[in-house]
Amino acid sequence: MRAPIWIAVLLGLVAPARAEEPMEREPDASAVPAREAMTTYFEGEKGGGYTLIGMGVVGLAVGIPMLIRGGSTDEDTLRGASYPAIGFGVLHLAAGLFVGVSSAKRIRVFRKDIQYESDAWIEREQKRMVGVSRQFTILKIVEVVGIAGGIAMAGIGQQQDRPLLTGIGIALAVELGATLVFDIVAARRAKRYRAALGAILF
Repeated sequence: MRAPIWIAVLLGLVAPARAEEPMEREPDASAVPAREAMTTYFEGEKGGGYTLIGMGVVGLAVGIPMLIRGGSTDEDTLRGASYPAIGFGVLHLAAGLFVGVSSAKRIRVFRKDIQYESDAWIEREQKRMVGVSRQFTILKIVEVVGIAGGIAMAGIGQQQDRPLLTGIGIALAVELGATLVFDIVAARRAKRYRAALGAILF
């Protein structure tokens, strides 16, 4: 009689364990469009990162020779222009690498988050993107002010015969102008992304 009792006990222990095994969940209905919108946006961001890297390389490729030539020939205009070119070159290069790496990481992480909690993820992402759009607005204002300041600096340098100041002002306005164009494009991409996310929920 003992053998059947032990068998019954073992079966009683094993059966609940099998019954408690989690069933595979179905993805949310909004998972596919949310994933597509997210992937499209961050692939665009990765492209923007490559653009920033290119801008950085150009800035360094132009600025370093100007610095060398300006220092060896006492051409203060070239030397002055080299400072913003090199500075923005380093900033653009670093920003481009960061945007590219972080965008690729977000694609991987967000795909998992979207799979089974897409609605909650969309709400979180929309809030995050509101902050991103606000940052772009601030950046664009700063860049416009900086461009005006660079033009004014170049004009003052020209009037007062200060070629170093003239060079700095010209290069500053050019670099900030290129950055402004980049941020306008990026801000529009962010706006389309927010609209796509909103359309999924409504």
